[in-house]
Amino acid sequence: MTGSRGSVTIEDVARHVGVAKGTVSRVLNNYTDISSETRERILKAVKDLGYQPSSTARSLKRGRLDTLGIVMPVGRGRGADPFLSEFIDGIARALDDLDRDLLVTTAHSGRHMLETHERLIARRKVDGFILTRTEVNDPRIEFLQARRFPFVAHGRTSDPRTFAWYDIDNADTFVSGVKHIAALGHRRIGLVGGPRDLNFACQRRAGYRRGLELCGLEVDPALEVEEPLTEVGGVEGARRLLGLHMPPTALFCVTDALAIGAMRLCRDLGLRVGEDVTIIGYDGLPVGAYVDPPLTTFSQSAQSAGGQIARMLIDVIEGTEPAQRQKLAQAELIRRASDGPPAKTPEELAQVLRRSV
Repeated sequence: MTGSRGSVTIEDVARHVGVAKGTVSRVLNNYTDISSETRERILKAVKDLGYQPSSTARSLKRGRLDTLGIVMPVGRGRGADPFLSEFIDGIARALDDLDRDLLVTTAHSGRHMLETHERLIARRKVDGFILTRTEVNDPRIEFLQARRFPFVAHGRTSDPRTFAWYDIDNADTFVSGVKHIAALGHRRIGLVGGPRDLNFACQRRAGYRRGLELCGLEVDPALEVEEPLTEVGGVEGARRLLGLHMPPTALFCVTDALAIGAMRLCRDLGLRVGEDVTIIGYDGLPVGAYVDPPLTTFSQSAQSAGGQIARMLIDVIEGTEPAQRQKLAQAELIRRASDGPPAKTPEELAQVLRRSV
């Protein structure tokens, strides 16, 4: 056998069969001017020798790199985001099946984010971008549309009509969540929200308020806080809400990370999560099933979302009209042990909290 598996060249295949290198190339590129007998001999040699055509050469021939890019936001007090870790894993798994690669880098500010996208385009590093944590008015989308460069957004903006996106019906989910909490008997429901510039955080806040109205409950801005999307943010958000003169008996958190932080504070204060205070998250992260008590959450599969978005972006790169690749999915309530009827009234809860300080 000529060469070794993993290092076989097209020249090795041609020498093995006794034909010109160009003949092998024409067979591999599906030209029809080669006799069936020669074609079969070449394909058999390719299989027997373990020849793998160069992905770089194939990409250059098609004018593509077979690489998608994602620029992760860091800084701005947001810290590590476990949802995005699961999301990227879903993208990478899908691309592995599709014989494509993922380039991941970071940006520490809005300006640096745009500069990074521009640099990757100028240096021809990627075929398209996946955008995460879309803003209400997102400059990345305007930038990429102006350059006619392919992208798919995970999340919508204030005007999502003209680009490809995958999103969860955030507002409807939070309406359902508030109804669920109210049906348990809670009348003061706090919201541990995220930064106001993030579109999903705005959608979830709007759903929370709409849910209160539909349940005949007061919309009280004092029961809403905004925090970085981290466990530390959840600790601080819960501390602010439980420190009110009339604290909420339930906390609805816009991410699981915030909910897990809120649970930690409650335990530190001697409160029983699921009895003294109900806590519900949003994301369905696997870790939620293993905290104490297990977290009730609205589940959206980060891995599944990443995989679907990767495939949507490949469609856009290959010529599908972006506006034809838009998907709105639903989240599912996963009930565990962190929610239940209130064991205490807000007044009784306030008394317990004053004694614990």
